[in-house]
Parts: sequence; structure tokens; C-alpha cells
Amino acid sequence: MKITIGLVLGFVLGFVAHLLFFDKSSTAYHWRVVERYNAYVRNPANYKHDPATGFSVTSPPGDLAPSLAALVSAGELSHVDLVLPNVPASREAQQHWVKFCESHREIVEATSNSSYAEFKPAGVQPLHFNLWFRDSDKAVALTLVRELEEKYGK
Repeated sequence: MKITIGLVLGFVLGFVAHLLFFDKSSTAYHWRVVERYNAYVRNPANYKHDPATGFSVTSPPGDLAPSLAALVSAGELSHVDLVLPNVPASREAQQHWVKFCESHREIVEATSNSSYAEFKPAGVQPLHFNLWFRDSDKAVALTLVRELEEKYGK
């Protein structure tokens, strides 16, 4: 009888733990995905030199987009799709926002917009990228925009 009660109790506790820690709809799960992803991409040991581009590249595990979307939907993160019309999409401006985001952990994720890779409209293209951050860290995102406009704006 004690063994049966122990097995049932163990099963119930395991089921509850599974729901709490592995529920893919929970914000805790999505934060763990983001943290695991960022830990991987911030580890220099995970990068290799790509002779074709001359850059260091990595292949992070999984897709971060669904977890970012879930956290935005839950009100845990804000997402902005930034187009800075007065800042040309120069290599220097790109490097500036990348380095800024790497040095400010308040920016949870940042991605470049590659929509111009296949279709290159005429003229000077504006700087365009995406940021995800907590509402409480909005000032950090605004600082990045101000720096880019002051340093590279026309």
C-alpha cells in the first residue's frame, strides 16, 4: 500500500512539475528559451570563421521568434521595428547598433532587417532593425536611437 501511494504521489508531483517547468505556453518557458539562446550566441566558443563572408558565424539552437512573439503577446516584452529615415544603412551605423545591443543587456534581442537583400530600391537606404526590450528599459532603446541619429544622421 505504501509503495502504491508513493508511486501515485510521485506521478502526481512529476506531472505538476512538468506543467510548471515545461509548459510551452508559459512565459517562464519562453524566458528560458530566450536566455538559452542568448547564452549560446554570447559565447565566443560557438562561432566559426566563414571564409565566404569574412565574418564569424554561428548557428543558434532553435528559433527565437515564437518565444519573442509569445512574450510580446503576454506583455512581458515590447517590440519595435525601427526605420531611421535620416540615418543611412552604412556599415558603421550597423556596427554601432550591434555593439550597443551587445553591451546593453536591457535589449533582449535585436535583429537586422534583411528585406533589402533581394530587392534593392534606388537611392540611399535608411537604417532598419528590430528591437525587443522590457517596457522598463525603453529609455535604453531611445538612447540607441538618439546616438544613431546624432552620429550618423543627415
